Amino acid sequence: MRKELRPNISDHTEALAAGKKGLGGFMEAINILAALVLAFAMATFILLIPGPEVGLPMISVFITVIPAMIMAISVLALIFLVMYLYESRLKVRYGGQLEGLSANLQQLSSPLRAAIITGMSLVFLAVINLFWTKVSVVVNLSGDKPPEIVSLFSPEFSGILPFINLLIVSTILANLLYPVIKSKWVPFAIETVLGIASAVLIYAVITVFPFNPALNSGALLAIKLGLAFVLVMTLVGAAKNLLKMATLLLRK
Repeated sequence: MRKELRPNISDHTEALAAGKKGLGGFMEAINILAALVLAFAMATFILLIPGPEVGLPMISVFITVIPAMIMAISVLALIFLVMYLYESRLKVRYGGQLEGLSANLQQLSSPLRAAIITGMSLVFLAVINLFWTKVSVVVNLSGDKPPEIVSLFSPEFSGILPFINLLIVSTILANLLYPVIKSKWVPFAIETVLGIASAVLIYAVITVFPFNPALNSGALLAIKLGLAFVLVMTLVGAAKNLLKMATLLLRK
């Protein structure tokens, strides 16, 4: 009788643990979404303070922030859905293969990683060179003037484009070399150099700012804030790669 009860107790315990884990994951997702809404609310408040002084209408702030908040929440919700499907359906059946694939993609020497990055870089290289003049946005969504479609980039972007191409080509060549490089610290050294070069290029874009001045001030401010955030994250990534390179050199 005791032997028959033990499996039932064990199954019940596992079910309770799974339920608590699922509830914990759901509450964590709710907390993240709530923090995101709070962050956007704070950003809106910060933008509203200097708005009248720089000629930024209040409606422009909301037009800039609210769509970005909706997009960010939608993307996070999609990510959480994918995570749920993975945990509930795929992890049990394909957990080992997926973990192996994830570990493989995190290695700089992975041929699969090199192939993916090379393919994505080539697509981006083609798109940015062929269609940058055709990227358009809608302005004058509020106010007395009728809506107008204008180009996102200004002619100054053509002066920065060769440096973007050089960085993309360097990234492709570096990733093709990683699988054949024997020294483990060399790829991290190259990644550090590429990260610093990317940061310099982003800073140049912020300085030159090759975007159409016809865009409303809220959109221009959002672009600058986004570029500044990318610049900081790029420098953080370069610092991490530099630390990994130094750690590998000290172990030799």
